[in-house]
Amino acid sequence: MGMMGKEPPARRVAVRARPTSWRAVAGARPVAGLLLAGLMLAPAVAAPSAIVVPTPCAAIAAAEPQAGHNMPSAAPVLFAADFPKLTDCEWGFPLGGWGGVQRRAKLKHTPVVFVHGNQADAENWYLVADQFGALAGYTDQEMYALSYNGMENGYAGLPTQSPPSPRSLAYWQLTNYMPFCCNGGKGASDDPNVPDLYNFIRAVQDYTGSQKIDIVAHSLGVTITRKLLLLHPELRQDVVAAVMIAGANHGTTVCRGLDATYYGCEEIAPGTGWLSVVNGAGETPGPTHWMSIYNGTDNVDPFFQMGPTFDDRTSPHLAGAVNLTFPQTYHNDLRVAPAIVAQYLQFLLDHGQAPAVAAGSGAPVPPGVNGLPNTSR
Repeated sequence: MGMMGKEPPARRVAVRARPTSWRAVAGARPVAGLLLAGLMLAPAVAAPSAIVVPTPCAAIAAAEPQAGHNMPSAAPVLFAADFPKLTDCEWGFPLGGWGGVQRRAKLKHTPVVFVHGNQADAENWYLVADQFGALAGYTDQEMYALSYNGMENGYAGLPTQSPPSPRSLAYWQLTNYMPFCCNGGKGASDDPNVPDLYNFIRAVQDYTGSQKIDIVAHSLGVTITRKLLLLHPELRQDVVAAVMIAGANHGTTVCRGLDATYYGCEEIAPGTGWLSVVNGAGETPGPTHWMSIYNGTDNVDPFFQMGPTFDDRTSPHLAGAVNLTFPQTYHNDLRVAPAIVAQYLQFLLDHGQAPAVAAGSGAPVPPGVNGLPNTSR
């Protein structure tokens, strides 16, 4: 989904309808438990109705405009049984996501951390993970996706050209709190979720035994990732390659005129001071290898439009990265379309593989895994 939690009516842009065959998902019967990726899934625990004790990131979120800021439901926790238990820094419920087989199990590839966009969650990456497995033999021990800011709206991450992964269909049945269209997906912003990504990366490093990782991020996940690497330059040595897909690196159209009123827009409206700080430090800090993927040429991606007095179509461009544009491609298709996935997968294979990825090396636990979240802005 895009960078905002909800497009304000004045900025709403029509997008392509979902293929008719996907509508059957809306009527899918809920299933109490499903076998998914080799793990038995139990129904996710609903989020508490209110925050009783302030969490480390609540103050960060409270300092931003509050229109569009609401508490989400907790996302399912579908990691391997021995993966570290993490807590959402803003909301205090378990941090959801998927990935892992067994602590320090053998690796053939540098582990990949997937970072979703707004109103979405870790489910967004099942279709990509399926392709990584089929094309290059990646295993669940080598792929990890977190669900910052709780559970998604089912439709938020849907592409227009690719059918969902079977694992996505199972996930939507499992999380059938409400009708498919509205089963979560509250608006997020960057700063309150940076600590979740930091702790998640540290947990993946500890769990796999690989200090080196790759990151693939989409939409809001792009700017969260870039802010993380600004605040934690020590991580730059660990991120071998970073693929940034349709990120608001120079602002998103849907935030124009809303930077003072809408949650998250004070960060990623075009021309904000927040973006000036992130970009001013260098758009592609080394030694990481960077790729940026975006439409760049037309108005099919509603989050990067050309209007009478502005042109945001090239906002995702990153100076110093390999920049690839895909005309007539919708926001979510940029993430999952097979031809595009094959290109950024090859980039990871060519530039994202650490010299040695064998697990079980006894790598030390990086700071921050078992302590309090790092909440620096």
